[in-house]
Amino acid sequence: MRRWLSAQGRQGVIGAVAIFAVLFLVNVYLKGGHFSPFDLRTLCMNVLPLVCVSLGQYFVVLVNGIDLSLGPVMSVAGSVAAITFGWSTPLAIVLALGVGLVAGLINAVLVASLRLPPILATLATMSVFQGVALVLLPSPGGEVPGELTATLTQGGWDLLPVPLLLLLAVTLVTGWVMSTPFGLNLRAIGGDMLAARSSGVRVQFVSFGAYIIAAVLAALGGLYLAIATASGSPTIGDSFILLSIAAVVLGGVSIGGGKGAPLGVVMGALILAIIGRLLYFAELSSFYQSLINGLILIGVVGIESGRRLLVGVWSERNR
Repeated sequence: MRRWLSAQGRQGVIGAVAIFAVLFLVNVYLKGGHFSPFDLRTLCMNVLPLVCVSLGQYFVVLVNGIDLSLGPVMSVAGSVAAITFGWSTPLAIVLALGVGLVAGLINAVLVASLRLPPILATLATMSVFQGVALVLLPSPGGEVPGELTATLTQGGWDLLPVPLLLLLAVTLVTGWVMSTPFGLNLRAIGGDMLAARSSGVRVQFVSFGAYIIAAVLAALGGLYLAIATASGSPTIGDSFILLSIAAVVLGGVSIGGGKGAPLGVVMGALILAIIGRLLYFAELSSFYQSLINGLILIGVVGIESGRRLLVGVWSERNR
């Protein structure tokens, strides 16, 4: 695991783990001092879609980009799956992941090939995918096999439920990808694109890969969300737009690219999930979570910007 993490990545992971541990203990205390296997299963099931889309956002942020369309990609993938599960389960899964592949290719062409600013390009595709989801499934519905929902949400053992196994699998696969030359090139591009290009990194090809992987992971999250809720929804992914960015930042990933670890992103998603549970115990409306997530995002980004400013001032003084 150590070889997967840079020094900055380890710092981000340690900070995220510490925050999660504190919030988790508060959550256990509010529940009367116990955390049952049912609680573990529910937490993993609820956080898995967010983990998928946040890891997708992580790949894009690493190359100094951002993808605002990942939430709507989840909606389209979930809607497609809910519509086609009645025909064939394997076909529905393939089509849902195919949505991610096509969406990723579109974003990659706009950003990596046409060199449009990532925030503007994905803002445009966000609107397009929202419209596609509404055309495909104007209102929540569709059909999901009950046995599939039961297996992926209730299957497994008490301490190793299927949602936890899936969460571990996504985390480990992403960590492995980041340990490959492709992952190292992602960090290199985010750290200094010109230097990476001078070193022989195929910047356009790697950036293509980042946006495609991001959208496929978002589609995977949307697929699981449809299976877990036993239906599709044309707007269910919209709330994940901000959440995915917040999870990335909370996980210690530099919003400027090049630094951060997948494990930190997973912990960031878990932090947001625990915050939602704490709001429930505090009997506050779920609408407050958007406010709190926004404030957290501003705070963390502000701290990072302040740190960069101090480092820059210090470097200037010591020249």
